[in-house]
Amino acid sequence: MSFPSQAAFATTLFAMLNPLGMLPVFISYTESERRQVQRWAAFFISLTVFGLLILFLLTGSTLLRFFGITLSSFRIAGGILLLLLGINLTIGNAAKQAKVIVKQEQENSLRAAESVYKKIVIPLAVPLLVGPGAIANVILHGTLAETEQQYGLLAEFALIIALMSLLTFIIFQSGRWFQKVIGDVGLSILTRILGLLVAAIGIQFLVAGVADVAATVVTPAVLQQLQRSPMP
Repeated sequence: MSFPSQAAFATTLFAMLNPLGMLPVFISYTESERRQVQRWAAFFISLTVFGLLILFLLTGSTLLRFFGITLSSFRIAGGILLLLLGINLTIGNAAKQAKVIVKQEQENSLRAAESVYKKIVIPLAVPLLVGPGAIANVILHGTLAETEQQYGLLAEFALIIALMSLLTFIIFQSGRWFQKVIGDVGLSILTRILGLLVAAIGIQFLVAGVADVAATVVTPAVLQQLQRSPMP
């Protein structure tokens, strides 16, 4: 795989995580907390995102083999899912976001952040950040790297996951300032641009999966049938 694979992975992963779009949700969850508590909560959420994505990156190919799913089939399914999610991001049809009121009972900021984290890890970390699109994206790229035995590329994907998790932490912990700088309109514009990119990459996966099926399944079957057919 060439450089665009890493670029495509980073772009789709950032768009699927969508920390910019989830920023107002995080702020609403933690608006009554002290600044230090918000930072710890952002760290815990980002660490959870990192752990889940690394888990799917390393075990994705095993899951596919266990369920008997071919890489081509997963490419097609992942492409369709990325396409739909990209369209969803572009047109702005976001899921309804509930607001949770968190009461601070602990004096220690770390303990208070742990309490906040336990209350917001579901649904913020899963499924709002690590949703079906992010999971499919990670499994697809990880399986492609293992299939081509490019374990260096797999390590690069893991590094990209770490960087995206770090970026999520940075956005969340500086959320109020960031939201003031670009505003709600800026967040909306960036989300829609990322959605368009995700939709385009989803189409690429879909086309590649269909082409693989045609080359490895349909064409050999047709040729075999022609060989069996009696000549006129």
